[in-house]
Amino acid sequence: MLLTVALFSWFSSQYWLNQRIHLLLQDLQQQSQLVAMAASRELQNHTRTVENIAVALAGLSSTQQLLRNPRMTSRFNEDLQHYSQAFGLEDIWLVDGHGKVFAYGNRLPSSVNQALPLPPGKLTAILKDGSVHRFALDPDTGKPAFYYAFPLTRQKRIVAALIIKTSPNEMTNLVLHINTLVTDSDGVILLADKPEWMLHPLTPLLRKQPQDTLFPLLQGTSPLLPDIQLFGPQRLPIVQYQAEQPEADYRVHAIADAQPVYTLAENKDRLSGLVAVGVTGSLWGLILTVLTLKRNKKYRATMSRANDELVRLNQQLKSLATTDFLTYCPNRRSAETRLQQELANARRYGSPLCILTQDLDYFKHINDQYGHDVGDQVLQHFAKHIREAIRDTDLFARTGGEEFLLILPQTTLQQALPLTQRLLDNISATPLYLVDKTVSISFSGGLIQAHEDETMNELLARADRALYSAKEAGRCRIHTE
Repeated sequence: MLLTVALFSWFSSQYWLNQRIHLLLQDLQQQSQLVAMAASRELQNHTRTVENIAVALAGLSSTQQLLRNPRMTSRFNEDLQHYSQAFGLEDIWLVDGHGKVFAYGNRLPSSVNQALPLPPGKLTAILKDGSVHRFALDPDTGKPAFYYAFPLTRQKRIVAALIIKTSPNEMTNLVLHINTLVTDSDGVILLADKPEWMLHPLTPLLRKQPQDTLFPLLQGTSPLLPDIQLFGPQRLPIVQYQAEQPEADYRVHAIADAQPVYTLAENKDRLSGLVAVGVTGSLWGLILTVLTLKRNKKYRATMSRANDELVRLNQQLKSLATTDFLTYCPNRRSAETRLQQELANARRYGSPLCILTQDLDYFKHINDQYGHDVGDQVLQHFAKHIREAIRDTDLFARTGGEEFLLILPQTTLQQALPLTQRLLDNISATPLYLVDKTVSISFSGGLIQAHEDETMNELLARADRALYSAKEAGRCRIHTE
């Protein structure tokens, strides 16, 4: 009888432990997936922005003039420098069909060839198949950078390539105990929340490279729980998710700390050992029964608290995935979702739709002069005053560092012009007052009304061109097409 009670208690304890381990693992996997996909979308949005800039550069009259006459580089170099400063690009090159640089944006003439991301021969061969995306280390600074090569054609033949270099946005943890990292095509970590992971291969490399001497971080799966992997020299238990990037040469991963789950599995294993000893005698069986009943009560209470905490974390994750943590405005992902919905409504009901892309003027100068803390206060001050001045049906989102997007449903261009001009006047007349300084704020804007059957990317590209025109005209103004 005593043995029967002991075995029943043991099986009950095993059931509750298995249930809790399964729920915790499932939640870690879901959180890792959401974080990896959110980081992947941010990198994809960054890439699309650079693509739109390349398309705009390719359509400039100075570009076409240069392709017809390679000696006329002065006007093209001026346009490159303007674009580089207006959109925060690090470098721009123009190479001919043989891989020789004959126009550039920020580099000195003596250093343009040293900073190219690909050998000229390899670049020329790749461009035969179209544009090239590349995520790699900068050869000068050793820091990760995005490279985008865009072919320029004349009479249906590729005659040159435009190469744009930008730095990826720093990634931050969206959820406690979730870390993100990005690997290149060889599996080497080029961007990570933790600096000590940089340049380590995530898994052993297939071919011999200098990084082979570094310690691969993923050490295989745990024999105790096959869903958990062992990470780093300490072989820490983690749950890892890789976002699918079929057209990119990089991979985005999210790594979740699985130590609490692993500890539960170890306790379950120890409990099984105790049962094996306990069933050999009635005395051990009695002790095991008492301990198991107490453990069951404790685990049921712990599981209830854990479920409540998981619900709270999931709600926090959903909020963080759609909200900018600094200004509390919707982020780029949320803005693009809303813009797609408004475009669909405009097509279906024939209603007007306007958008205003905004860029704070001389924001880099504010950061350099006053520091990033003041720059953050400027962004919060700007976002607060815009939100207070727009309608409840409008959406104001932060889409980049100092870049914002205002969506105006049911609004024509004639109706939007006085509204946006009033926003510009109010911001210019409302500086940020600090204890020892006053910071003046203004913005440049591109105001566009959506066309029928226009895609979201086409609408945003038109707005970016209008924004660039406003910056070219002297800033602190709003331009339309």
